[in-house]
Amino acid sequence: MKQEKDMEGDWLALENYRKEIDRIDEKIIPLLLKRQDIAASIGKLKSTLGLDIFNPAREIEVIRRLSSANTKNLPREAVRHIFCEIISAARSVQGAFKVAYLGPKATFTHQAAISLFGRSTSFKSADTIEEVFGLVEKGICLHGVVPIENSYEGAVNSTLDLLYKFELKIGAEIFLRIRHHLLSRSKDIRELKQLYSHPMAIAQCRSWINKNLPSIPVKEMESTAYAAEMACEEPGAAAIAGRLSGLNYDLPVLCENIEDHPDNVTRFLVIGKTDSEPTGKDKTSILFSLSHRPGALYRVLKSLADKNINMTRIESRPMKRRNWEYLFFVDLEGHEQEKKLADAITEMEGQCDFMKHLGSYPAGEEPWD
Repeated sequence: MKQEKDMEGDWLALENYRKEIDRIDEKIIPLLLKRQDIAASIGKLKSTLGLDIFNPAREIEVIRRLSSANTKNLPREAVRHIFCEIISAARSVQGAFKVAYLGPKATFTHQAAISLFGRSTSFKSADTIEEVFGLVEKGICLHGVVPIENSYEGAVNSTLDLLYKFELKIGAEIFLRIRHHLLSRSKDIRELKQLYSHPMAIAQCRSWINKNLPSIPVKEMESTAYAAEMACEEPGAAAIAGRLSGLNYDLPVLCENIEDHPDNVTRFLVIGKTDSEPTGKDKTSILFSLSHRPGALYRVLKSLADKNINMTRIESRPMKRRNWEYLFFVDLEGHEQEKKLADAITEMEGQCDFMKHLGSYPAGEEPWD
């Protein structure tokens, strides 16, 4: 009898909690509607002032502030996802807004674009990284999302080359943790007869493949999304791809997190035509070329050391127009509007044959999962 009374009390408590949540939800919706109305008014002012709808400095500042109070029942990652979608909805009432990404649908670049811009954004898939740049340059899309480097595979050279070729700015960056899953309609790994994936994903899961699927033929595909599409249509086939691909093709996860390095992260850039405002935690990217003189690179970089400016990355690429001459891509801590960094870049420019300012933008936060 006592046990029945206890259970009756638990059911009553559950019902009361649910009613309380309903009351809270009824308060949240009017606040969100009010927020949308204000966002629409801001959109009209942006149009009058000639401002871009996407303001990464402002958006990242909002998310940083709101996610700073990390609690057990509402972790920072959850706050980031919630407000990414709230801000995305606000952007959608401010005007037409289209973002290009390296496709097809459900690739990791698509996932990065969704993480940054939210699902209320209109996205356009591109077949190549150069097509992403072209769509933005022609104004068909306001911004584009492209991969720039992977923590294990290194730089995406085509992106580096296109930053030199196109007159576009870097407006933001985002880090995405690369989680590879084995996707298949087969119920058991022993039923598999064929494996599909992108060459980079195959390389990043090589040890797992050798251990668990040593005799299964592996075919390289143009993307992990195409691999998922093949696995969806072919009995006994599997794909190595992200969870978004599985959701897109209704393809179950047979094995989770099969990447050889669980801390595998890819950095993506947002490209556009406008500069980003300072946030207090920014990066600046430049590229430059040097003449063949002893100590030329040392003298350029000395300007950074003298002003105590941290260089977070340097990469070289052949110029292609002339043999044995190189472009150097450099990421620096700080915003170009800060006097110390501006003075250092001016000094560097005096030592270079050529320099291009790629933009200052908010530094990426911890990787999105």
